[in-house]
Formats: sequence, C-alpha cells, structure tokens
Amino acid sequence: MKRKLGILFVLLTGLVCLAGFILAPDGFDIKLTNQTKHKISGLYVTYEHIRTDIQIPPIAPGEEYSLNVDPAQLSKEDFDEAALLLKYKDHQGKIHTEYIIGYFEKGYSGEASITINSVSKTGKIEVDIQEDTSVY
Repeated sequence: MKRKLGILFVLLTGLVCLAGFILAPDGFDIKLTNQTKHKISGLYVTYEHIRTDIQIPPIAPGEEYSLNVDPAQLSKEDFDEAALLLKYKDHQGKIHTEYIIGYFEKGYSGEASITINSVSKTGKIEVDIQEDTSVY
C-alpha cells in the first residue's frame, strides 16, 4: 500500500510540474499604468534584433495597458541576447530610453510593471519599473 501511494505521489508531482512548464507564459507580460492627469502617447517597446518595434496605443489618465513581448515570435534570426526597452520622444524630439528588463536571452520569461508617475512640461516622463525575470 505504501509503495502504491509513493508511486501515486511521484506521478502527481510530475504531472503538476509538467503542467506548470507547459502552461507557463512565453516571453514577458508587461503592464503599463498611467497615474498622471495626461494622456500618454508615443511610447514603444523595443530591443536589439526585434523585427518591428511594438507601438503602445495612447493610455488615458488612470488607465492600464497590457502586452506580451515574446522574443521567440518577434526576433530576427540573429537574436541572442538583449535588453527590453521602453522608448519615447519628448516635445523637443529627443528620444528617451527606460530599461524594462536589463538582460534576457532566448527562453527567458517574466513580467514587468511600469507605472508612469508624472510628465514634465518638456514631455519627459517619470516612471517606476518593477520586473521579475526567469530563465525558464
């Protein structure tokens, strides 16, 4: 009886681990929250060797926008490693860069939360970024 319970326990544990591996999201889930009183537009997400930058639609005050960035789907064939970046232009046309995920490779996954706290008169945004990356 103990042996059957042991085998059953090992099988159930294996199934749970396999289900977690199969159901794990691919890439990075990114959530942007606009906590300003202004509509935020002109943001895009990019990284080296991406086929096309990911344009983020305008985000109204108090609203959230979520997206998934899957390097397996979005990268050129020569992709090896990169940093995930949030970019935008201020009112003078100067490009600003914020690091969402400082380093990732093929097969990495995770999530990031970007909170837009304020916008200056010149169009520079102030953000807080929290990220959690996994190599699995």
